[in-house]
Amino acid sequence: MRTALLSYSHHGRGMAGTTRDLGHEIVAVMDAEQGPRQQLADEFNCPAYSTAGECLDASRPDAVLVAGKHTEMPAHVRACAERGLPFLLDKPFADCADRLRPAAELCKERGVFSALTLPNRGTELVDTVQRMIDDGSFGDLVLYNSRLNNGPPSRYDPTPSAWHNDATISGGGCWATESAHGIDTYLQFVGDKPVTAVGGVISNSMYAREVEDVAVGVLRTDDGVTGIVESGYSYPSGARAGDHSFRFIGTKATVLQRYDQQGNRVTEVHTTEGVTFHEESPHTRGMKEIMRRALVAIEEGRSSFSPDVGHAVRILEIQDAVYALARANPMTNGPHPLGAPGAV
Repeated sequence: MRTALLSYSHHGRGMAGTTRDLGHEIVAVMDAEQGPRQQLADEFNCPAYSTAGECLDASRPDAVLVAGKHTEMPAHVRACAERGLPFLLDKPFADCADRLRPAAELCKERGVFSALTLPNRGTELVDTVQRMIDDGSFGDLVLYNSRLNNGPPSRYDPTPSAWHNDATISGGGCWATESAHGIDTYLQFVGDKPVTAVGGVISNSMYAREVEDVAVGVLRTDDGVTGIVESGYSYPSGARAGDHSFRFIGTKATVLQRYDQQGNRVTEVHTTEGVTFHEESPHTRGMKEIMRRALVAIEEGRSSFSPDVGHAVRILEIQDAVYALARANPMTNGPHPLGAPGAV
């Protein structure tokens, strides 16, 4: 397929590289800033544009890869919706739900295909839990816990993604950028049940920057399924990609994922009959797999995909609710001054 990329970052450059690796052509790229725009043009050897509309009108792609600054991405989504172009959407989607919602509603109204590139959906871990739920060996989900703790915010400073550390653009720090992964997996397994944010903490105690470096959200469904989602910028750079883990507790089994001494991910399945271990490499499936599935769906002419841009709004609503709880109490934010998010 002929694809176009809207914006270098957050993961735009990587999305385009993965799309090319999957056998598709990058026919046009876009970024509002000259430096990143030229980097994309050089890397993918194609025309580059400064606006989404100009890029899409000139290239007429079969599919669009949507990335960008938190506050820009809803406009990119709208550009795809107005032209009826199917698109893959990178997280963090937007800086708040209110900014994305109108564009998401336009997509629904016009029947525009959208797919979120959330890598947990393409992992063996999630497949294992789903298989156990389907065959009855997991029972009912009681507690979900995830941690995604990456390197410090300074890793963004020398890159085209430095705006991550400006709360008026990003809406915040690690919670705004990383929590979508953990929230999405929780929502994947609780389905359409209403979810309430019952607790939230955002802290910038480690680096004293205007964006948080540690965050925890506590979620709850009406029937008592608890979700604890942790995100952070507090892992020491250079050792590994970060400190990541999962825990799914069911009425019949517990599934955990963590690292072995070599840095490989190990999934443990605990039941009354014992413990089994399943190893997978650090880079198995994930982002490439979920992008492959979405691009295949577009090629096959499917009308929908899960998760889609409407699901992105739901994730952002939960992010916003946790932020509201944390910001309302001086004991659950700071201790240093945090930047105020931009207004819609």
